[in-house]
Amino acid sequence: MKTVHLIQHTHWDREWYFTENDSKAVLYYFMDDLLNRLEADPQLPPFVLDAQTVILDDYLEVAPENLPRLTALIRDGRILTGPWYTQTDFLVVGAESIARNLLLGIEGARKYGAPMPVGYVPDSFGQSAQLPMFLNQFGIRHAVLWRGWSEHDVAKTEFVWHSDDGSKVTTAVLPWGYGCAKWLPADAEKALPGVLKASHKQAQFAATDHILLPNGNDQSPFEYQVPEMLQALNRQQDEFRYVNSSFSEFFEVIDTQRDRLPDYHGELLSPKYMRIHRGIFSTRTDIKKLNARLEKTLSQYLEPLLTVNASLGLPYPQTAVDNIWREAMKSHAHDSIGGCNSDRVNAIVKNRLLSGMEMAQQLLDLNFQTLSEGITATQDGTKILLFNSLPRQRSGIVTLTVMTPERDFRLCDSEGNDCHWQLVSEQPQDMSTVVQELSNSTETTWFRKCELQVEVRNVPACGYTTLWFKPGEVSQHPAHTVNARQLENHFLHLRADAHGVLTLTDKRSGQHYHSLLQLVDGGDAGDNYNYSPPVEDWKITGDGHLIECRTDGGSLFNRMVLRYRLPVPQDLDSRQQRLTDARLDVTLTLTLAHNSPQLNVDITVDNQIRDHRLQLLMPTGAVSQVHFADQPFGLIQRDNQPAAMKIWQEENWAEAPAALYPMQSLVMMHDEIRGLCAVTEGLREYEIPEEHNDVLAITLLRSVGWLGRANMPYRPGRASGMVLPSPDSQIPGIHHCSLAVMPLTGAPDADVWRRVEEWKTPMLAYLATGWSRFRLNPHGLKFPADYSLMSWDTPLHFSTLKKSQRGDHWVIRGWNPTARPVKRGEVKSSKKVTPSTLAEGKLSEAHSRDITEAGEPVTFLIEK
Repeated sequence: MKTVHLIQHTHWDREWYFTENDSKAVLYYFMDDLLNRLEADPQLPPFVLDAQTVILDDYLEVAPENLPRLTALIRDGRILTGPWYTQTDFLVVGAESIARNLLLGIEGARKYGAPMPVGYVPDSFGQSAQLPMFLNQFGIRHAVLWRGWSEHDVAKTEFVWHSDDGSKVTTAVLPWGYGCAKWLPADAEKALPGVLKASHKQAQFAATDHILLPNGNDQSPFEYQVPEMLQALNRQQDEFRYVNSSFSEFFEVIDTQRDRLPDYHGELLSPKYMRIHRGIFSTRTDIKKLNARLEKTLSQYLEPLLTVNASLGLPYPQTAVDNIWREAMKSHAHDSIGGCNSDRVNAIVKNRLLSGMEMAQQLLDLNFQTLSEGITATQDGTKILLFNSLPRQRSGIVTLTVMTPERDFRLCDSEGNDCHWQLVSEQPQDMSTVVQELSNSTETTWFRKCELQVEVRNVPACGYTTLWFKPGEVSQHPAHTVNARQLENHFLHLRADAHGVLTLTDKRSGQHYHSLLQLVDGGDAGDNYNYSPPVEDWKITGDGHLIECRTDGGSLFNRMVLRYRLPVPQDLDSRQQRLTDARLDVTLTLTLAHNSPQLNVDITVDNQIRDHRLQLLMPTGAVSQVHFADQPFGLIQRDNQPAAMKIWQEENWAEAPAALYPMQSLVMMHDEIRGLCAVTEGLREYEIPEEHNDVLAITLLRSVGWLGRANMPYRPGRASGMVLPSPDSQIPGIHHCSLAVMPLTGAPDADVWRRVEEWKTPMLAYLATGWSRFRLNPHGLKFPADYSLMSWDTPLHFSTLKKSQRGDHWVIRGWNPTARPVKRGEVKSSKKVTPSTLAEGKLSEAHSRDITEAGEPVTFLIEK
């Protein structure tokens, strides 16, 4: 006889087609009922509160008087919560965000009792191959999932899931979802047919005689009648034994039958039994880019600067930073960051992220201001702080914005030596918006606002150095040759023909890349969940639609600006009729530094059309059946064309397993002699076109007007979500995005990986004019002109430098971005350094290995 473990739960979407305000109102009555039922009947089994502690925060906002009752039930194990703060996405959201989600979720759960020791992920749109690693880093050895599994990946719904770094979790899949046994009748005779049907389905791929059966659904109230009804079910049939259970009790049994569980390595993106919605990686690309910007600002700039400043005696506003993270995480749920919401909810998601950026930027500015105040001037001029968050000394190019009324100015180092700089752009600046004292002036004071690229050397690791801005002094600018329609240095040559078609030559290998960065605009008949090609698509390229090409240059870089005006259909109806009744203006600004083997690409799109997808194509010419993309704290290899595309229609899959994939910021394809790597800023989606298996097609944006639609070619059947219009998801307006193109001569070496990291995490520059909208009293501290908190000479990529959650250590983290083990390197500090986990728990010295496995994060605690 098979044992069925019935798990009572609710799945709590904070927002979707309804807002978080709707959700909080419902939560008040839901929790009132749940508390009353559990208190009235001590025999009722535990209830799973969707494994996210944000529900507790939301509830206590509207019912703070019930904190003692809630705490008592959690501590008694009657209500199970955590380990997540929110039910986060795992493919679009960044690695630090996932780590902080667990860190703050577990911390929050411990305030009320103990976190549920199971990585419960009921509704993420696909599962990252790194989930076992994240869970193990927090001491969690079990996971329960829904979407992304099929028997084509692993034959059983219970298996041991391994990450590349050696982590593993015993995993159970809910193949028919978390709502497969919802809304059961209290009468056993009426419930029997439905329960038996659900039990048979759940048992279809089971590895043992123990089966999970979830009883609950979206915002579904506690079905308190079910436990008693199960006893009657056991008397009416002898095929299954039903027990009121919990995930932990289920795994206690499963762990004793390890020999019956298959092993699995890799991600879970199969849409055979459940949709994973392969369009969410590019839906509402404005939200994706904003979230990526906030994640980077927090973990790679604000927290490192706060740490450096705190080591010099300035305060560290940890609660303020944690609150920014928490608000960001409220936008990280699958629907929220996926953009598959009503327009009202998308506006709230975006506003949360914008609010986080405002707070983070203000904290950055104030901390640069207080740091510069403590540095004693050693020469005339204005101090420029250069901040390097990476744990190694750096030289290179930094972007600096200066505002000055002077025509001439000079930049110099602490020895008075000139620093090379080149003007990128200039515009007039009304200084009343910058200087508090001018805000009430009757006259407008105009300055030049200049964006510069500055060549700097030997900026300290995890620290800063000081340069000087000297207005009114003349700076020398060496002449440099500029050729029309061409960019060239020692490494690369780029040529644009009269039609706007680009050819890149890698002078190191002699390899040519024709039609690089080709713009392709096609129709999108999908919705917020899925890209869907029209039945008969009409794709229009930028070739032949170049309206301007100009080149300029200077002592640091040359630049080519190409303006394209594509004649395109206004919407799907026009596309079907082959009408070009609108235009799509796209500007590509290509920058080639004189000493760099990479091409920087900035793109501006004026999107005034509907129902379309714009991609940027990179033909690699590589002879390969696979390619690579980054994932949270790692790299993953994927097939160019999934084999399942040949069988999905025959097997009636829920969705086509198209070669439309997520990335964090990087995708590359190469063979032994050539290839291309693209590193992006906030673009999360790429495709390998079915007809061109050597092409990387990066999605710049897609515009759709519906939350959900039915009967699409790649997603047959019912509509996902709700059939609601969402005109804002057409994202009209000006959009900017950036990427770097790096030609490869085989697999990427250490130099390529270092350039990837430095492009993703440039240094910051701050001109300490003393101007500010806000004044602070002097702190009276003195700081050196150059400072390094610590250093770490390592091939690992930098992830963060921060204060530990309990506040008694500094935390530094890196991760292995490659597909093979690398040496870890040694953290050099005057204080004691101890290896740690993502959970910030100390590890013994035995865990401090010299080698870091592929996809492995490495964390150290440093005594203050």
